[in-house]
Amino acid sequence: MKKLNLIICVAWVLFVTSSCMKDNDNDIPDAVSATDRTFILNAADGGMFEVKAGELAVTKGDTARYVIHASPTSVRTYGQMMITDHTKANEELKTLADRKQVAIPATLSAAKQQKIDSLSSASGAAFNTMYTKMMVVSHQETIALFEAESSIGDDNEIKSFASGKLPTLKHHLDMAVMMRESIK
Repeated sequence: MKKLNLIICVAWVLFVTSSCMKDNDNDIPDAVSATDRTFILNAADGGMFEVKAGELAVTKGDTARYVIHASPTSVRTYGQMMITDHTKANEELKTLADRKQVAIPATLSAAKQQKIDSLSSASGAAFNTMYTKMMVVSHQETIALFEAESSIGDDNEIKSFASGKLPTLKHHLDMAVMMRESIK
């Protein structure tokens, strides 16, 4: 009889415990994987960096025109393109991150802020050279990040965002490389 009472008691405890547990089927979707979270945070950091560096280019960059892809472009116009394109992408990423419950920091990482600080202290030809080199490296890193997410990310919506931005990022890289070569 004691065994029967024990079995009934254990069964009752399991029933009560399982019925009191939270049912996730109707709740907000589970958090994104570490891979996707890392992508979102790094993409946001890179995007903010591109905008801040672009803002510096608009105020400090050269207005001399370099022919890139058959159209004249200056450091300033390239900087404005970075502001426009990356602000739009940053807003899209923020919307996606909010939906996926990933909080994006409002400030740059220490490494990116250090780059902005060094860029801020440059002027004239030194600024143009430093900015175009930074844009080449930054876009190479960003493309690698977005390509990795496109292929190994876990969330299809985040992967789609990443792959959808690659053509624009590659165009930015091509322009930065040509401008860097023209400035040398």
